[in-house]
Amino acid sequence: MDNKSISDMQAMKNASMNKKRICMYSGCNELAIKSYVLQKNGILRQISEDNHLIELKTTSLNEVEKKGMFAFKKIGVNDAYTFSGFCARHDSLIFKPIEDENLVDFYNPLHQSLFAYRGLCQEIRRKEISIEWIDDASMKLDPFSRIQFISLQDGYKLGVKNLSFFKLRIEKTIETEDFGEFIFNTIEMDKIDLCVSVPLNIDEEEDSNPLNLSYEEWKDNLKFPFSTSFINIFPYKQKSYFIGGYHKDYPCKWTKNKINKLNYLKNKKLRKELSDFIVLRLEFWVMSPGLFKKIPPRVMEKYMQTFSKNIMSHKAKLKTDINLFESI
Repeated sequence: MDNKSISDMQAMKNASMNKKRICMYSGCNELAIKSYVLQKNGILRQISEDNHLIELKTTSLNEVEKKGMFAFKKIGVNDAYTFSGFCARHDSLIFKPIEDENLVDFYNPLHQSLFAYRGLCQEIRRKEISIEWIDDASMKLDPFSRIQFISLQDGYKLGVKNLSFFKLRIEKTIETEDFGEFIFNTIEMDKIDLCVSVPLNIDEEEDSNPLNLSYEEWKDNLKFPFSTSFINIFPYKQKSYFIGGYHKDYPCKWTKNKINKLNYLKNKKLRKELSDFIVLRLEFWVMSPGLFKKIPPRVMEKYMQTFSKNIMSHKAKLKTDINLFESI
């Protein structure tokens, strides 16, 4: 692909990323503002340095060959861990319980649901943006590259379909304050300047296509919804909290086992488990500049290689000997 084609595709991607969006709360048609995935003042700002954080970001398309798909960037706290999410009214109204320091309770099922909901919505929005710019860009590609892009787009569409099911269920939970559909667990741990808020899909079957179906047949035979977990990890005051949850009718055994394990692990072993989450499962997280500086460059380089290798894998049995937080 020549430089002009790459530049044109990047322009399409930028246009999609900067496009005005509608509020993600069902039934609302107001324009979305910049929403924070986690609380700006109570969580993000407290781990910032000179009002900056380190965030894993996608590189521009003309940087991919040299830097890879992702790179760590220093981001001002006003722009870090944000997405075009909700209108001003819903952004303020819905999330007030977890934005107000006098109200927030990490063991309260409503508050746990709100953390899960916001992390879920940011993932849907990021996928929607990818679907949109890939659709525009694929028209300018050669036939072979177009097939690859369309299969990537299909993955995002399947993801949006799946996550949208859970979005509606969590919205109902928040509106009715009937918490019977979801199971959440909160684990308190020693403070680590790391923030995560994502939905997570784990393929618990060794072979998700045992009949060796064609791609189209496999896609058409997928059963919805997929088991989906909701993971939040963040520091607050002098502690960090892990909030993990799932829908009771679509439980994830992998997540249940991880929650049970985290409940009794301490110190280095617990930090290794958090590192495994980051290295093998997540692409949307933020940390303090101080934490970033403590991770040795050789470890970070190995992390980027391992992360890139497994980015499209959802297998339950992924393993790594990397521990990003061993020096902490």
